[in-house]
Amino acid sequence: ARTARVGHGGELPDADDLEAWWPAVVAMSGLQAENLQHMYAEAIYRSLEEGFARGPLGVAPRTVDWDETPAMPPPPASRCDYSGCYQFVPAHSSNYSDYSRTASDISYVIIHTVQGSYAGCISWFQDSSANVSAHYVVRSSDGQVTQMVAEEDVAWHAGNWDYNLASVGIEHEGYVDDPGTWYTDAMYEGSAALTADIIARNGIPASRSYIIGHYEVPHSTHTDPGSGWDWDLYMSLITGGEVTGDIIGVVRDTDIYDGADLIGARVEIAETGETTTVGADGYYHFYDEPLGTYTMWATMDGYEPGSCTKTISQGDNWCSIALVPSTGGGGDGGATDGGADSGTTGDAGSGDGGAGDGGGAPTGDTGSGDPGDDPPQPSGGQPGSPPGSAVPLTDVQGGCAVVPGSAGLVLGLLGLLGVGRRRRVS
Repeated sequence: ARTARVGHGGELPDADDLEAWWPAVVAMSGLQAENLQHMYAEAIYRSLEEGFARGPLGVAPRTVDWDETPAMPPPPASRCDYSGCYQFVPAHSSNYSDYSRTASDISYVIIHTVQGSYAGCISWFQDSSANVSAHYVVRSSDGQVTQMVAEEDVAWHAGNWDYNLASVGIEHEGYVDDPGTWYTDAMYEGSAALTADIIARNGIPASRSYIIGHYEVPHSTHTDPGSGWDWDLYMSLITGGEVTGDIIGVVRDTDIYDGADLIGARVEIAETGETTTVGADGYYHFYDEPLGTYTMWATMDGYEPGSCTKTISQGDNWCSIALVPSTGGGGDGGATDGGADSGTTGDAGSGDGGAGDGGGAPTGDTGSGDPGDDPPQPSGGQPGSPPGSAVPLTDVQGGCAVVPGSAGLVLGLLGLLGVGRRRRVS
């Protein structure tokens, strides 16, 4: 209130003169950097402009005259690895590890949700007590990107040291339980452009096997970015076209885990008529199939036909088949459909889609003993949920929860302005 009185003869500005309260909002931020102060105040004012409701308090949209607010200060000189980033704001040196990683050391991009505001996240990573960081932060309203840790250094974001070592982390402004508000087209587009650049520079496949959510990191208790994150849209923006998936599997004698590879077995997709054969390495592949459900039939002389059915997502999709030796009878010989190879995992006691939370090993698609089951993983283990699987949102703390959001601070400002109105709760 003291700051708001400055320049107004010691009196508080009128509640309808929102622009006059800008210095007071900046003072509320507690931030030192001028550009961060501006981002903080802008987030507050955009909340007022759009209106919102929180608990019993509702705020109707207010008109903001942006010409009467201070201009955004120019960004500092860029040190960004990504040419499209707005600014490089260094995280505190106690919140990341100084390394000299090269492209060969980086295998993953990990997607996070802040559980708070863009400016607040940037400020928190600069706090020496945070003990957390990410390489990038993306703003909801327009997809603006701030880099905070050089890609050659190791940010502390995954909750798993092996994955920290092997990844680039991207935080996204917002909350996992309100995707419709925060996961905007602009943010998807800005983040996808960033991720496409990262994977191109570091030789990472444009696949959901390597572009993963925080919830897919082993031993994570987080659910971000949550089931409201549109992975199909995100991956289509990264790849620049239709999202497709690859189908891979083995065809083996009697048992998909321990049976002998049936080299040369013929595999056909029933829905498309495409065919391939099992190669000398023991695997069959179909590449770049549109997302959908497919049934693969395998045949080989001396064996009954067998099949498996798979609904595929972006990336590798396992569907293995065991063929039973022919006895001259009819039917399919009891060939397995590769049930454990369907990509549906058990989470060994996890309630939020995190990996290994119950201490048990994730089942994966073929279990142990099926070489090449997944792409090479850091020694921390395999993700406990298949990429693209739905994640129950048990509570708001499922995200990264690094900073408080702006909503509560907006309400504090509204208390000063006297513009908050109680709304009936039905």
